[in-house]
Amino acid sequence: MNTVGVVTDRILILLTDDNRFVRRKALNDIKAYLTECLKTGDCVDFPFSSYAPGLSTSLNDSIEVNRELAIAVNHLLISSSSDCSGILPSLLPILVKRLGQKETVEPSEELRLETLRLLKLILEKSVDVSPYVDDYLLILQHSFLDPYHEVKKLSCIIIQELAKKKLHRFYQASESIVAPMLSNLVHQHSKVRLATVQAVGTVMIYSHGKLVEQTIIPLTQRLFDTASSIRYGVIEVVGSWLLDLPDRYSYHTKLLPLLLSGLVDDSPDVRDLAEDLWHDVGLKFEKENEEQLKDKLDFDKGPPSHYPLGCKRPVLGCRELVYRSASRLLPALSRDLGDWQASTRSKAASLIPVLILHLEQATTQHTQHLLTGLGTGLTDAISRIASSTSSVALLRLVPPLAFRGQPLPKTDLSVNQSGPDTLVPRLPQSLTTGSTETAESLKVIHQLLLAAQLTGSLVEAKLWWPLLKSCLGRCTESVAPASLAGHLFLLAGFVCGSSIGELLSCWVNDSPSNQLQITNGGSRASSCTILHHIISQLAGDDLLSVISFGAKAALLECVLVIVRRLEEAVFILRSSSSSLSMEIGNDPTNLHTEFSSEAIAAAETLFGDSELRSWLFQILLALGAVWADGATTSTDFGTALLQLTDEVMCRLAACERDFGIRSGDPVYLTRPADVKPEATKSFSQTNLLELGSSWDVDQLYTRYMLQLFQRLEAGQTEFGSWHPRSVGLAIFSRCLQTAGSALLMNPSNGLKTDQDNNPTTETCLPIVLRLLERGCRLDRVAGADTEKSPGGSDPLTMASEAELRLRGLILLTRLTDDGPVRTMLASPTHLSRCLTHLVLPACVWRAGRTAEAMRKAAVTCLVALMAAATSTYDLTEANMDNRTLDEIRLDVWLCNHVEPVLQFLGSKTCECDKIRVEENKITPNIIRSSSLPHLPSSILSLLLARLGGLLEDELEVTRRMACLNLTILFNGLLLQPCVWDQAEQLPWTDFLSSPTWLAVFAEGQPVSMPNNFCPLPNSLGDQVYRFYPSLIKRLNDAKDQIRLLVTETLNAWLRLVNRMLTCSSQSQVDCDTATPNRHTVNSVHSAVVDDFIQGLLPHLDDADERIRAAVARVMIRIGHIAPAQARTALVSARERHRAVELCNQLMQSIQLCD
Repeated sequence: MNTVGVVTDRILILLTDDNRFVRRKALNDIKAYLTECLKTGDCVDFPFSSYAPGLSTSLNDSIEVNRELAIAVNHLLISSSSDCSGILPSLLPILVKRLGQKETVEPSEELRLETLRLLKLILEKSVDVSPYVDDYLLILQHSFLDPYHEVKKLSCIIIQELAKKKLHRFYQASESIVAPMLSNLVHQHSKVRLATVQAVGTVMIYSHGKLVEQTIIPLTQRLFDTASSIRYGVIEVVGSWLLDLPDRYSYHTKLLPLLLSGLVDDSPDVRDLAEDLWHDVGLKFEKENEEQLKDKLDFDKGPPSHYPLGCKRPVLGCRELVYRSASRLLPALSRDLGDWQASTRSKAASLIPVLILHLEQATTQHTQHLLTGLGTGLTDAISRIASSTSSVALLRLVPPLAFRGQPLPKTDLSVNQSGPDTLVPRLPQSLTTGSTETAESLKVIHQLLLAAQLTGSLVEAKLWWPLLKSCLGRCTESVAPASLAGHLFLLAGFVCGSSIGELLSCWVNDSPSNQLQITNGGSRASSCTILHHIISQLAGDDLLSVISFGAKAALLECVLVIVRRLEEAVFILRSSSSSLSMEIGNDPTNLHTEFSSEAIAAAETLFGDSELRSWLFQILLALGAVWADGATTSTDFGTALLQLTDEVMCRLAACERDFGIRSGDPVYLTRPADVKPEATKSFSQTNLLELGSSWDVDQLYTRYMLQLFQRLEAGQTEFGSWHPRSVGLAIFSRCLQTAGSALLMNPSNGLKTDQDNNPTTETCLPIVLRLLERGCRLDRVAGADTEKSPGGSDPLTMASEAELRLRGLILLTRLTDDGPVRTMLASPTHLSRCLTHLVLPACVWRAGRTAEAMRKAAVTCLVALMAAATSTYDLTEANMDNRTLDEIRLDVWLCNHVEPVLQFLGSKTCECDKIRVEENKITPNIIRSSSLPHLPSSILSLLLARLGGLLEDELEVTRRMACLNLTILFNGLLLQPCVWDQAEQLPWTDFLSSPTWLAVFAEGQPVSMPNNFCPLPNSLGDQVYRFYPSLIKRLNDAKDQIRLLVTETLNAWLRLVNRMLTCSSQSQVDCDTATPNRHTVNSVHSAVVDDFIQGLLPHLDDADERIRAAVARVMIRIGHIAPAQARTALVSARERHRAVELCNQLMQSIQLCD
């Protein structure tokens, strides 16, 4: 027996010794010996088969240190053996016992890892492991479930090595390993997940094809992994399957979505890998099916003419693969758009554009499914953006996708205009950021709108419009506002993607026999185009009345993309025209110089469709007008929407301007040279034209506002009047708010000026007043309770009617905010109509708080009209600007001698008055004139009577406004009359000598002038003269503010009747030529003067210093007219008043006047 054999036998015996230290020493000896053999390479004579059973049994040692040493020795044993087939029969059963049991036999996770490495080492040896495949699979079933992550990763490596052996038994029995292996796809460690993905990919290549079915769903979930390396691994695995999987043709439909998802991944590495693999898959499919695809390869027509820029066309094999699976993929993706998980919805939305780009014209046969799926997806996403703050994100949602054959600006914001060409359009980073639910919903909306644009570019408009029109007809805001918004956004996407030639193709009730050829500018052709029908649908009453945020944003998006089409038409016509002299300013665009004849003909048709632009104008006004409540406009969404509608209105005005120049419109050809556009604004789709200026916007209003008013008038005539929540009233209000001076322009003659003859004709202002009068019921007496609903003939309740009339009065008041409109409203014709038909009927007293609020609104509106009629711009200065030079001297004297008067008037006013007295002239701030003298006495008398009644109103604001109106009225009658018509001058220069003031008005009878200077009984002058008791009574008002105001009214009254009180009984001519004695009161009026003074005296001793100062100013004026009577009254009052010094000072001033 040789030495080696003796030692070997000894060591084998020691391996089973009861002493653990002996066992350990034996293992160390074997380890040392094997190590030495490996170094020298002399392991041929070592009895591996003899030692294998003992060393394998040592793996079951109860001592962990010994087991660890045994694992190392077995590792050396296998490594040093050239043929380990003799070791496996004893080693594999022990490994199965240690690692393949339900209960964990090996407690140490490090030892389990090292034991598992023995299996890996065996696979690296050139040994047949077919008999042991079941043992391997049993061990791996449990090692895949091991809690130690390193064991899991090593198990993935082992299973890949085993699969690559291409063993028949593995092909048959590999199903047992699939479930444990797939469980690691959700492990918390990304490296474990990556290893598992790679293991799944390798195992499926060498396993039964039916197992692929079990792995698709888990791998699909890994496409949502936060680690890009995992997604990269999944795409790599799926790509290899589509290239090398034996049964790949059976799984094309299920594997294609996974690989195509990589094309829209957030990681550039994943996208590049997916693009390369997809290209290879397509080429291989072409090669394998060359006979079937021969005709398509030989007669390829190239990409569609209206293809997205920046997108490279997939190879035929890729397109064919998608075409064969689309009928199953598109419905499935449409269902996923409603999934409860946001990531699934987002992935499904991003895949739809990819499929559409591959289908190209074959998209037509899937149009119905796409409409349903996209509409449902948009509806669901919009419904998730519910709050008003996040609803701002709904504005400008359509991604700006550029297409071939389309004019582009230099600074295009298109999603596919930067970087290298790709298979799928890239969304800007600003549209894909965020991780909240709102950001996720917005991402879904962007992808679906991108899909809508691609569908519109590949499917003929005459096919998708009838389908979408029926969907819009079924959507009502009252039932499903989100659904209506979703389908409107879908329409915007289709219109944005369709070519201008498709949109301007003819379509009449789906009847081919009614199709017309497009003619240049023909009105018949333009009225039957698809775009015309789309706008007519959008301009319907149902859509104009939408109030939900989503529907408003979607409708505005539709208008925005259509205005873009108008801009394209302008540029197409510019490029095709031989003369470019009509261009305005610098051309900010990079034009395509050549367009197809179809595009030019379509642009000509759009050029002739003025009704389309009128509808766009009405829609834009309605968007900013109709709201659920008044507070909605102050939200972030309301503010942003109004701003955007104004911007789109400027773009529409620019289109109208260029169309007008092309048609030779004299208004635009004579456009002022100094008109400059407003500051450039940023649009989601950069405008192609120079922005419209305020002048262009006014011209747009001028052209289409009358059509809008006629439509509104027809609507209110049909129903008798508006309702406070009527859409027509809301649009009318918005138009008046934004029109400004455009109300005074007409389409042919431009702006009407004060010097034009008959300034009230051919403008929109008369119809505006008529709409206010009839639509807001300002011309009616409030209905009786028996006439109101329910049961009555009037559909409006008392409260609704009152609210309607209030809105009408508010609108009339707002009209005076614009300077030119204010001036025109002050004309006698318009002022008479406003007073008699709109304002004064509401001033009649009626019981109830509603009528009280009505009188308040009416008297406020009356202040605005009266101020306009008297050229009054600052009501606080109106009283001071109407004083005569004598009155200014009296105020200066009072300021110098009576301290309360100085405080009441203010030091600044007193200083200005002193300067005027020194210069001996009146220098008012504004040279004013009045149109009140032009009014007939009947209207002025009615105005005076209504204001007299309002002085007694219970509401303080109404009484205060009535005092202010009376002050403006009395002062305005003395101002110089305005010149409204050069052909008809007034026959008098002084209102106080006019028939309106002196004579009695009788309708149908000639006016007779009195023989003396005093007004006849019941004339306007007589009514004013008898009005003072109502003013004196207001000095007893409970509110000091009203008492102060009525003193100014009394001053104005004295100023107006001064000549009447001091006029003698001589003839009018004598009064005009002679200088009457101003200190002598006509004896006829002495009793009135006495009564006036007696009414003032009690308030001259008021407890409030300001009241005493204000009344003193009135007293000194009446003392200037009737000094003797005033002096007598003051002497009598001095004995009873507390303010004796004030009485003395007033008496002194009267003495100076004498």
